Amino acid sequence: MCSRGIAAAARLITAVGLAGVIAVTGGSASASANLPGASTAPVLTSLPAPTPPIWQTAWTAPMDFFDGVAVNATARDVAPVTVAGTSVEVQLSNQWSATPSTFGSVTIAVEQSGPSVVVGSTTPVTFNHGSPEVTVAPGQDATSDPIPFVVRAGESLAISMWVQGTATVSIHDCCFGHIDSYATPNGAGNQTANEPGSSFTIADDHTRWLSAIEVSGSPFAGTVVAFGDSITDGFHDAGYSWTTPLQQRIGFLPAPEQVSVVNEGITGNTLTAFPSPSMTYELTSGGQPGVTRLARDALSLPGVRSMVLLLGTNDIWFGGRLPAGSPYGSAASIIAAMQSVIAQAHASDIQVFGVTLLPRTSSPPPDVEDWTDADQSNLEQVNAWIRSPQSGFDGVIDLSAVVSDVYNGQCDPNALFGPYNSGDNLHPSAAGQLAMADAIPTTLFGLPEAPQIPQAVTAVPTPGCPGAALAAQALALAQAVPSAPTTTTTTTTTTLPVRAHRELSPIRKRSSSIEPAVFAVAAIAVLALVLWILLRRRALRRRRLRRAQRRNGKPTSAAPPPPSVRL
Repeated sequence: MCSRGIAAAARLITAVGLAGVIAVTGGSASASANLPGASTAPVLTSLPAPTPPIWQTAWTAPMDFFDGVAVNATARDVAPVTVAGTSVEVQLSNQWSATPSTFGSVTIAVEQSGPSVVVGSTTPVTFNHGSPEVTVAPGQDATSDPIPFVVRAGESLAISMWVQGTATVSIHDCCFGHIDSYATPNGAGNQTANEPGSSFTIADDHTRWLSAIEVSGSPFAGTVVAFGDSITDGFHDAGYSWTTPLQQRIGFLPAPEQVSVVNEGITGNTLTAFPSPSMTYELTSGGQPGVTRLARDALSLPGVRSMVLLLGTNDIWFGGRLPAGSPYGSAASIIAAMQSVIAQAHASDIQVFGVTLLPRTSSPPPDVEDWTDADQSNLEQVNAWIRSPQSGFDGVIDLSAVVSDVYNGQCDPNALFGPYNSGDNLHPSAAGQLAMADAIPTTLFGLPEAPQIPQAVTAVPTPGCPGAALAAQALALAQAVPSAPTTTTTTTTTTLPVRAHRELSPIRKRSSSIEPAVFAVAAIAVLALVLWILLRRRALRRRRLRRAQRRNGKPTSAAPPPPSVRL
């Protein structure tokens, strides 16, 4: 009886093992067995590799221009990251060079202060499966190998890049008063391992070549891309824009309920493509138009689940300087471009939230930029479309209403509120940027509503002002879960449209057949244990039998006879 049990167990293990192979290989074993002349012996295959790590973007700097030539020199960019992780990838851009650029050595370290880094934190960065150097083709990017490197949320990383030979320097040009890049003089050679930073005698407000940092092993739930112009870039506020306090708000949430907010703003950027770059700032650091750089600077970044779009005011201004009747910079052309952005993002399973264009007026001397009635008409048409349910956005963030001059007794929705005005009648001040961040509902990103940051400015919506009603309603959306909010004043009742949001897609990762493989291995292991127990029981029975025979004086054989049952 014991032998029969062992044989049955053995046959069952063989059958389950074959089933496991079939499960792992998607049924290929069964299919091949049915072919004429096919071998009936199971072909064991290796189990699939473990699911690859999930990467998400932790920091970005879109390249918008070039600045000189580096010859046998080293640059060190400083990048503050808000995402913790256990591995890092860095992306280098050669976007604004007409020739290849070769980086002979790249390192990553934790910034100490200025160009100096924490002693002992310098780690080599490799490319193309272990090479210490990389050559980046003209107009292209290069992403490093995954580098084991523990990152703590809130610390600044220093990426050092040695140019081997000569290279045109692609940069992200922003912002006055904000130093985030250091460099050696030409001819200084490889200084990537110089931890005190003594060789980096040049300090600049523009990053060089470094366009993105990605991390894996993070508890965060994905990335939100802020896609915009100088208002998003932080041009007038030393790099401080609404993205910074928004990330601070999200930082109050538990880590698994946080997302990283990356800044893809470019000063002077337009949404649409003009007939010639000379008509915009593209030839002087305005970057490529939003529709042109969308895939590179937003859709292709790892871990992106949502995008906040704030572009179009520069299109209106540049278009207003062209002859009357030009299609460039019109409300229709901007709306068409926004529709294209929405369609491309949705095709990539990315949500798009539209931000209404901020109010602006003519700038004061000495740098006067006239804002005409025609310009204002285009802006109002674009904002009306953004606010309408027909726009196609997954949600609307009405920051135009939030920062307009409709507080403390004022009622001019076409201008910035005084304390929110940086002075040029276009860019918000630091207080204005904070007000914008506090007005963005974090529930749009699939998160709980994050606490707001206290403001130093008193802004009370003006009673009886229609623009103030919109402002009050927009502010209320970020204070509680939105559900068809209505704000009533003494003269008007306004209800913003509430549209169904697209569901957030999980962070994209490769599919895996690990589940059936694990089941098959577990079944084999259990049945192997059963076989071992049966064999052990038979051995114990034989031992007891021999002992009984010795006690009875009967001879024992040197070895037991072979079993009659074949296993």
